[in-house]
Amino acid sequence: MANMSPFCVITVITAIIFGGNIVVGNDFTHHESLDEEGKFHLLWKFDDEKIEFEAQVQTTGWVGLGLSPNGGMPGSDIAIGWVKDGTAYLTDRYAEAKAQPSVDESQDWELVSGYENGTHTVLRFNRKLTTCDVRDRVINEDTLRVLWAWHDQDPEEESGVSGPTYHGTNRGARATLLLNRKLTETPTTGNTYSFDLLMNNVSVPDHQDTTYWCHVFEMPNLTTKHHVIKAEPIITPGNEGVFHHVLVYKCRTNPNITILPAEHPGHECQSPNMPIDWAEDCYEGSIVSAWAIGGGDLIYPEHVGYPIGDDEDSGYVLMEVHYDNPQLQSGIRDSSGIRMTYTPELRDNDAGTLEVGVIVNKYHAIPPRAVDFKSAGFCGSQCLSAFLEELGEPIKIIGVMLHAHLLGVRLNARLIHNGVETDIARDDNYDFNLQNMRMLKEEITVHPGDTLITECIYNSAHKDTMVYGGRGTPEEMCETFFLYYPKFDMNFCDSLPNVYHTVNFAGAQDFTFDENFDVHFTAPEHMVNMTYEEVMEAVPWTREKARDFSEFLFNSTFYSSCRGTPQSNVDADALQEFALPFPRGTRLPTEDICSLSATPTPGDGPGPAGGSTALQAHHAAGYVLLTYLVVLVLTVWA
Repeated sequence: MANMSPFCVITVITAIIFGGNIVVGNDFTHHESLDEEGKFHLLWKFDDEKIEFEAQVQTTGWVGLGLSPNGGMPGSDIAIGWVKDGTAYLTDRYAEAKAQPSVDESQDWELVSGYENGTHTVLRFNRKLTTCDVRDRVINEDTLRVLWAWHDQDPEEESGVSGPTYHGTNRGARATLLLNRKLTETPTTGNTYSFDLLMNNVSVPDHQDTTYWCHVFEMPNLTTKHHVIKAEPIITPGNEGVFHHVLVYKCRTNPNITILPAEHPGHECQSPNMPIDWAEDCYEGSIVSAWAIGGGDLIYPEHVGYPIGDDEDSGYVLMEVHYDNPQLQSGIRDSSGIRMTYTPELRDNDAGTLEVGVIVNKYHAIPPRAVDFKSAGFCGSQCLSAFLEELGEPIKIIGVMLHAHLLGVRLNARLIHNGVETDIARDDNYDFNLQNMRMLKEEITVHPGDTLITECIYNSAHKDTMVYGGRGTPEEMCETFFLYYPKFDMNFCDSLPNVYHTVNFAGAQDFTFDENFDVHFTAPEHMVNMTYEEVMEAVPWTREKARDFSEFLFNSTFYSSCRGTPQSNVDADALQEFALPFPRGTRLPTEDICSLSATPTPGDGPGPAGGSTALQAHHAAGYVLLTYLVVLVLTVWA
């Protein structure tokens, strides 16, 4: 396909049995089964301008595929097609309600081919990523809710009472990243090996919705440096929704580190019964791997690999698993984990993972009744410069995983370089249950003096009480995990609005901290015996009040800190700052292909929400007029 990114030059062979015959799609890069029964298979590929689908569905009636803003019918961009008497049909439609979708005046879905046999209908069709039709949704790197449906009968007519019959229960929605740049494994000339980090029959607690479970594992005994080139999840069948995310940390060298018997399940993380050396020796190590629900295999590009067996390697890692059990189900047993593939054939560069965002504690406060509450954290230039200068060269970001919890709706990661602020990754339709490592189309270079930012927009309109930062699913986070190379010795770099400004907005005038980092109010007098939570809950929160709170914090000062590995000579404690303004850069104008001029983007606010990009009426009229004048001039000059 013309202009296809190198990341997309992948061949996936997908074989599906159609009534005894095998239909193979060998030119598609992506494939998903949209329904749980495997009756609706979707294959696709894309380039910089267009996406092409093939729907393989167990029906001889009509087939529907839609792009939805939220998983529902209203506002969806829908293609419905069928094969009748050997002829394939496809119609571009849109839905304004839970009813038969209307036929779009601008038919932007293009039929390529279609056929059916005794059991299945197969339709291949494509569409431009951006059509500039108000009825069409832009296909970009946001998380999309893909609607699927089918019926066992073909329609008599295109629309109306004889149009596509109601699908009944043959329908559903699935969140996916259509423009996800997957990588294939790079063939090696020598040997590859693998090892599994698996929990051992963990009994997931039924008295709490969130559990973090830890286990230390011994790594393969290597005498020379190797590179991990692939990490893939291994999930206990039935636990796909419980096994939420994983972080693997490299433990620092300790000959007396606690190693549990093979039959031991491990310990709840950060609990009194967890060995103290796990917390002191492993959480301070570098992040070996990060994976979250909905993510597939992490395959490293051919020029990078994660180092193991080197001088830094202690031979042990700690795996931290987040189990999510909101229904408090009992009897869940889990032996999930991560499989790592490694090779002695060293790549050109060592990969690393850097986390940047908001410090995870209760002083990250999200008020109720807000539809667009903005939080953000950053890695300031002082921390980045110190560790980059120790490395002696810039780093290059190759992948990004954005992370928030249930309230997160729009997330982005940005870079400020030489005063110019640009997006690294953005998802304006974030889904907590689909968190992929997004491989970048182009590598992003980070130099000393630069700043990294993670921004999260939350929707708490359905909440009546505050939501605070924390590790639990009902609490919130705002983080980005950057996959980069070459590896340097900083793991975490976070910030938080100064707590004084947070409580000052709620009316507090003065306070002190105790040894547990809890605040004790000393003024005004009526707050003296109140807790932090009581002070924040006492604010009469409204949508407008929440927006004022966000703006107030962004215009105040931030606390910033970073943490290095034990191998670093940088004094990270000396880099802590307590009164930094929030960093802002100049946003350059971005090209809008649906208008005649570029549209500037504000430097301190979120970008436009995901959704339809419309060609406004006055722009459309101007475009038609301009086209007419160009034709007229060319005619005269001819």
